[in-house]
Amino acid sequence: MKINKYIIEEKIIEEDLEEALKLLTILTYKCGNRLNEKVINLSSKLSSYQDSQNEKEIKKLIFYTTQLLVEINNNWEIEDWNLDDGATQKSKILFLASNPKNSMPLRLDEEVRKIEEGLRRSRKRDSFALIQKWALQIPDLRRALLDETPTFIHFSGHGTTDGEIVLEDIQGLSKNVAAKAVGSLFGLFKGSIKCILLNACYSEIQAEEISKHIPFVIGMSDAIPDKAAIEFSEAFYDAIADGREVEFAFDLAVNSIELYNLGSASIPILIKNGEL
Repeated sequence: MKINKYIIEEKIIEEDLEEALKLLTILTYKCGNRLNEKVINLSSKLSSYQDSQNEKEIKKLIFYTTQLLVEINNNWEIEDWNLDDGATQKSKILFLASNPKNSMPLRLDEEVRKIEEGLRRSRKRDSFALIQKWALQIPDLRRALLDETPTFIHFSGHGTTDGEIVLEDIQGLSKNVAAKAVGSLFGLFKGSIKCILLNACYSEIQAEEISKHIPFVIGMSDAIPDKAAIEFSEAFYDAIADGREVEFAFDLAVNSIELYNLGSASIPILIKNGEL
């Protein structure tokens, strides 16, 4: 089928917003990737509001979609596109792991296994892709951001009481990275990143710095036990892969720590648009 701006406008007039966003996702993916993440975010919100039958929010999404169409080039058009060929772009979760040889061992493999399981059994599993980068060094972080254009970033590892995150050097030993430097790096990719989760002890300072650039940032205000950190991650991505918003996913993850009586529910903090 043919896809262009005017066909999408017709779908909106017909109040078929789901189809309009599907076509818009494909059009922006093929012709203008800069807008694609905005469309994916709108699609994710639509799924959540449809489930809750929130007509008021759905009407807002219709307005936002109409406004977004203003940015679409009138000449963009795709001929004979098959909607079933699976080319719609997925939201990427970039899992970054660092556990240097000279640091306390963490169960990072167990954490990523729990996240993978949650994504596999979720009803929106086809909308997400999990990308893993292990033994993370500074060049790996830069290249991963350039190569993957992630929507969610998950760092799992160690943090220092000074607010640094701990990566690895070329020998596999600890390499501390300052909060401001990491915040500035993520700021360069702020157009595509929706949420960053720093699952590391004492990462609140890092989270505050990153939140100057990224809409949602989660950090830890103190040392967090391994078991609580894993439980938080599992519950958070269970909700995200179900199409829920970041704030709901955060609350569910905190509640999961409480349900298991792990004693660390007050440690995770969520910063939205620079405010706790």
